[in-house]
Amino acid sequence: TVKTSRKIRKEKIWGMANKIHDGHRERMRERIRRSGLSALQEHEMLEYILYAFIPRKDTNEIAHALIDKFGSFAGVLNADENRLAEVAGMTANAALFMSALPDVFRAYIDDLDKQKPSLKGRGVARSYMGNRLYGVKEEQLHVAALDAHDNLICCRCISKGSGDAVELSVRAIVDFALNNKASGLLVAHNHPSGNVNPSQKDVEMTKELYITLSSVGVELQDHFIFCGSDYYSFEEQGKLERIRNAKNCLKEGINFYE
Repeated sequence: TVKTSRKIRKEKIWGMANKIHDGHRERMRERIRRSGLSALQEHEMLEYILYAFIPRKDTNEIAHALIDKFGSFAGVLNADENRLAEVAGMTANAALFMSALPDVFRAYIDDLDKQKPSLKGRGVARSYMGNRLYGVKEEQLHVAALDAHDNLICCRCISKGSGDAVELSVRAIVDFALNNKASGLLVAHNHPSGNVNPSQKDVEMTKELYITLSSVGVELQDHFIFCGSDYYSFEEQGKLERIRNAKNCLKEGINFYE
């Protein structure tokens, strides 16, 4: 019959499409085996992530639609589950998984803390602290306690704020340093608003924190401010050096903020 012929024809077309589709996925997996995920473009990484949740559709089109909607790879992973599900072709399970990935990455970093990695060197310290705050939508303050050889003792989120505000408590940070018998300390917080420059309050807190930690034998090695891939370093900008000098010149009336 005509209906039977149409059904057979559709099944043949579907079968051919599946073979092409499966071949593309296997080629993608082979690229990852050879060179890792870093060899893929951003939309291809999303395409690959979706394989497990969308087995019978072309996830390439969905990946492009996700980036078009949210602007970037990071924008997709930072998106809310419900907004991800709005994209044509997305499934509820795929949306839930993608929205949870940033938390997975942070759990991975937290687990690395237990291995006591070395944070010696500006670049290593900056990357470690930046990774903890990357993609975080609310302002948070993280502090890393270091031993005498700059090995990580532990790193904790000391406080969280609503939107762009977080309380930078000197008392809480000093207590954290003493409780962990730290020789050095790294402090980092984020500015979700997009401006990495320190506020006057950030500068005052850093000065107070440096002087207080010095009085108990702990060195504040740096205070970072992050926004996405941008950052501000008090050490690199010479702010900590000025604080050190100011400690010895307070009686002469030198203004730290000039």
